Amino acid sequence: MAHARQTLRELWDRVMPPVVHAARHANTPWTPDPVDAYCPRCGASAGPGSVTPTGCAFCRDRPIRWDRLTRLAAYDDPMDGWIKAMKFGRQWTWARWLGQRLAEEIGQPLDADRVLICPVPMPWLRRWHRGFNQARLMADALAKARGYPCLDLLRRTRHTAPQTTVAASLRSANVSGSLAARPVDLTGHDILLVDDVKTTGATLTACTRLLRQAGARSVHAAVAAVADPRGQHFKTK
Repeated sequence: MAHARQTLRELWDRVMPPVVHAARHANTPWTPDPVDAYCPRCGASAGPGSVTPTGCAFCRDRPIRWDRLTRLAAYDDPMDGWIKAMKFGRQWTWARWLGQRLAEEIGQPLDADRVLICPVPMPWLRRWHRGFNQARLMADALAKARGYPCLDLLRRTRHTAPQTTVAASLRSANVSGSLAARPVDLTGHDILLVDDVKTTGATLTACTRLLRQAGARSVHAAVAAVADPRGQHFKTK
């Protein structure tokens, strides 16, 4: 009986994302945000004409480590619910669905033969507790859809508190020294750095710095959602 329940739960988790999306799409069509709806530097939502070559009001003239950022949506309804279901409801196949959507949005690199996909790593204890790293599952789906290699180029060197529990001003310090690059020469490669949610950007910044130190020619961040820097999510997520 227990085995049957587990099999049914796994089947439910597998079909839930497309079923939910199809039902919602029938009433309120959802599509990823167009590239002119957000800043390609920091990912914040932006109105027409509000983004200049140096960024938007939230990042203008501030250094950004990665070259550009692609998002699917703001961290708002319905995306926030899908991400919470994935991370905390064990509906892990949302990660595959989100990765496939990112594959459709990232554009075509100049040299596809030099592209590598890298997920943001997760502390082993958190991964053991959750059962999966959603960034890795997203990256795997993106890689399969686009035909790029997906490699764990980065690793965690110590456990950290979840960024969701740390004040925005302390997040850089929280991840400082907790990441390391694996011994690989990335000279001449373009990296697609994949994560589920970008808030302050502290984790993406730390990852990008390491990838560049390893020789990466460029780093393109690809995330499912970006929290609004004016809202409560930025402070608590």
